[in-house]
Amino acid sequence: MKKFKVFLAGVFCFFLSAGAMAAEQNVTKIITCSLPGEGGKEVSFFIDNITKEINYYFKRDGKTELSVVFNEGSKLRRIKDSKMGVTYYGFKRGKYSYIIDVIDGSEKNEYTMSFDIKKDENIIQSSDCLPNSFRSDSIISDYIIDIPYVNEKSFIFQ
Repeated sequence: MKKFKVFLAGVFCFFLSAGAMAAEQNVTKIITCSLPGEGGKEVSFFIDNITKEINYYFKRDGKTELSVVFNEGSKLRRIKDSKMGVTYYGFKRGKYSYIIDVIDGSEKNEYTMSFDIKKDENIIQSSDCLPNSFRSDSIISDYIIDIPYVNEKSFIFQ
């Protein structure tokens, strides 16, 4: 009887891990920003390969503190400043705006990123992403709306 319970526990664990791997395979990572400091903070954007929705997560110590889904009814905003080589991805929730800046380097596939939080248009947090952060070379989605760049003060992520 004990061998049977161990066998069932093993089968159960296998199916749990297989389900987790299948869930991870159904998404495409487009941006991941690991933040400095204690608490293992991470900002990430994924595209669900089935629904095509974009998912945003802010995690601390592996626990999700904020998640947002972008789809036809609520699109992620993107602003490109081609003169400075910066692309901004952002959205607004209440009084808070959340912005990832991707700054192109001088070499192809060279970039740096930072993460900002604004409250009432004032920056309350700004952090450079750690070197292990990731940005996809091609971020294309029907759930991203491009907004023309005017100047840094005119960022409106609704």
